[in-house]
Amino acid sequence: MKKETVSIRTKETTARIRNTAVEAVRTKDIVKKAVRVYDEGKLGIGGSIGDVEESVWEKQAKDNLEAGIEYPYPLETGTDHRDYNANPMDAQTMLKHTERILKTLRDEFPEFTFSESVTIRETTTTMRNSEGLDLSYHDGRFELGFILKEKKSANLFDGFVAFEGRKFDPERFWAFNRKYLAAYNNPVDFPKGDKLPVFTLGGPETKRFLMRALNGENYATNSSLFSGKIGERLFHEKLTLEQNRNPKETHQAFFDNEGVRNENDRVALIENGVLKKPFTDKETAERYNLPHTGGASGAYDGVPSLRTAPLRFKTDSEDIKKTLKGEPAILVVVSSGGDFTAEGTYAAPVQLAFLFDGENILGKLDEFTMRSSLFAMYGEDYIGTFKSDELYLGDDVQLQGFYMDIKR
Repeated sequence: MKKETVSIRTKETTARIRNTAVEAVRTKDIVKKAVRVYDEGKLGIGGSIGDVEESVWEKQAKDNLEAGIEYPYPLETGTDHRDYNANPMDAQTMLKHTERILKTLRDEFPEFTFSESVTIRETTTTMRNSEGLDLSYHDGRFELGFILKEKKSANLFDGFVAFEGRKFDPERFWAFNRKYLAAYNNPVDFPKGDKLPVFTLGGPETKRFLMRALNGENYATNSSLFSGKIGERLFHEKLTLEQNRNPKETHQAFFDNEGVRNENDRVALIENGVLKKPFTDKETAERYNLPHTGGASGAYDGVPSLRTAPLRFKTDSEDIKKTLKGEPAILVVVSSGGDFTAEGTYAAPVQLAFLFDGENILGKLDEFTMRSSLFAMYGEDYIGTFKSDELYLGDDVQLQGFYMDIKR
């Protein structure tokens, strides 16, 4: 009988914000642990939240072998310990930053109210087994997420102020956000034309659609828009989309739920516009004779499965302003309610956007709707994926640009 243990410890301090003031502070220290046992091609799992004796979970896992869950795959081996933030921000420093930020917002932007939270989160994830696997990942992050509301507005919210990263630079934060918030009070006209360059921070509906399309089981069962198209050029030749487990870019453990690691923590699924492979776990790769990408996900105390994978576009372009060559563009900040059809047609209402020159936010635009399709956005209308140092929203922020049809 073989044994594997999974442990996730999360320490968290959160300041709750209401009406631009700290309302409460809460601290958590949560441990989640599970034991997996493997015997004669079967898997049993036991686990819970809390610092319970490992023997309790091991007994539970052995008892659960009777459920007959098949797992005939070899376990991983090797040692890899990584710490991405040896000195994470402490609670006292977080509260000092929070109070100073809120004071500046009250003093300089009294026309708005800000609510929601500021959090420091420290995570340690380990996975070890009887075959010699010994993995550990430690990280610490500072997360600021304020919902912005104009006092004169009847809306529930009108925008946000956000930052997420390992280190926080107040000077860079204000260099960006003073311009950003000032633009709210500067309404401007739309650029001329019905098809305009639009830049986004990577809409969740796009990632969800690509997640479904690149899921190995969906691909193999002809449930994907990409089914049967491995080796075909589907998108712009400079576009590369990766299953990316580099914690510096995707902010999560560098191994999947089966302990699998990849060279350089990434696998290209679409490379230079060509579909290379869908993402897979061990079961999906074997069942459908697909390349194994280390894409297992699932709960810490659940059976490894193929639900989601950390997808990230490779930065392929530099200098948005130079690329635009003086052409005015739109920066989308809030877009809610959009989606793709099964064929890849896309439409989304935009609740908040700004006129953008590639470097500076120039003024606030009225609400509008943008339309395109997946193959146009990432094909002939694709501008590029850029690393944005000007928009200080966190570590490794990317902007994607496309030409989109605009309906005012």
